Amino acid sequence: MVREIFEVSEPIPLIGCIAFDLIDRGTNIIQIRPITTCPLSCIFCSTDAGPKSRCRRTEYIVPLDYLIDWFKSIIAFKGERGIKAHIDTVGDPITYPKITDMVSSLSQISAQQFQFHIGTLKLYRL
Repeated sequence: MVREIFEVSEPIPLIGCIAFDLIDRGTNIIQIRPITTCPLSCIFCSTDAGPKSRCRRTEYIVPLDYLIDWFKSIIAFKGERGIKAHIDTVGDPITYPKITDMVSSLSQISAQQFQFHIGTLKLYRL
């Protein structure tokens, strides 16, 4: 099944959608979800991701600059140092075309630690 890929940009906020956004659960960890695609079709997948998905009709991607601007806004709002970036998705974060640029940009802001949850590769503390 061919799926539409929707680019999330202004005026859509990056808070409030569990599929793509920045999730603040009231701690110093911000979940970052830049994309929803996944190259795998795991039978246990709770989000029905992957090429053999039976229900997904649309995938989402957030442009890097928009994502970084929102991350900066959340840090400013929280007024905290020591913010940690938790990069995960309802797919596989490694499919984000600008994953290395995103990690580089986040590390230049204030994110001290990165944790990835990736189906095809696991990286901790870059």
